[in-house]
Parts: sequence; structure tokens; C-alpha cells
Amino acid sequence: MKGSEALLRAIASAGGGIPAVQIENWLGQLVNAQLLEQESRDDDNIFYYKLTEPAKEFLRRKGVDI
Repeated sequence: MKGSEALLRAIASAGGGIPAVQIENWLGQLVNAQLLEQESRDDDNIFYYKLTEPAKEFLRRKGVDI
């Protein structure tokens, strides 16, 4: 599933609309659950979210190629 479709499905399941900060809240919850981790890269001043190994294992069990 494409990332944009996953976001649309998440928003739909939340009632069809979310506050702008909700996506950041969701990402923070995934970080707290140790399914995502933040990383910074030397080539820019932006931080990234990166899948953890448990998240990769979960997705593989769901049939997602990583």
C-alpha cells in the first residue's frame, strides 16, 4: 500500500478529518512503541523517521516487502 493511501485510510478511520498535529502525535506514539526511531543525517538539517527491526518484522509478517 502506498504511503499516501495509508494516511488517507488512517484519517478516514479517525472520522474523516484530523487536527494537523495528529500525524505528529501518531508518529510520536510509534516512536514510544519502539516501532520508529528518529535519526538525523549529516547532509541536511532535517530529521527522519526510520523503521525499527520490530516494525520491519511486523510488516514482513503482514506481507510487506522491505
